[in-house]
Parts: sequence; C-alpha cells; structure tokens
Amino acid sequence: MTIGAFSLPSARGCLSPSALAEQLAGYGRASSFLAGALFASLIGTMWLTYFCLQRAEVIPYVADGGVFGCEVRAVSQPALQTDRSEP
Repeated sequence: MTIGAFSLPSARGCLSPSALAEQLAGYGRASSFLAGALFASLIGTMWLTYFCLQRAEVIPYVADGGVFGCEVRAVSQPALQTDRSEP
C-alpha cells in the first residue's frame, strides 16, 4: 500500500472475483450476526421491561413538607348517575 495524494492510502488495485465474493460473504455473515444480536437485545429489553413493571411496588407519595411525605390513598371514582325517568 502506498500513500497517495493528500496523504490518503491509495486503492489496492484489482481483486479477483472469488476474493471479492469471499469478502462480501464475510460481510454478510457479520451483518447477519449483528442484526440477530440487535433483535435479541430488543426482545430481551422488552421482556425485562415487562417483568420490571410487574415486580415494581409503586406507592405514590405527595411532598407535604415533612420528612417522608404523605402516602396517596386510592379513591374510587364515583358512579355516574343517570336519570332514566325521562324518555
């Protein structure tokens, strides 16, 4: 390899078709492996997120100026009353 204009490496020259085919096959295997690893990590992240959300015990607190705050109690929504006397 020689240093060409602007101090960049010059082109390698001609390669045989079989060498290019091997090089492209290697790139294909590498990209397939990386795509599989990416897909597996996305699926793993999805499952870990799901399990973390299922296992989390979240108790909401409101900052009331005290040291520990005040726990928020769940209040059920009042039932809607519909007046069925009118047609």
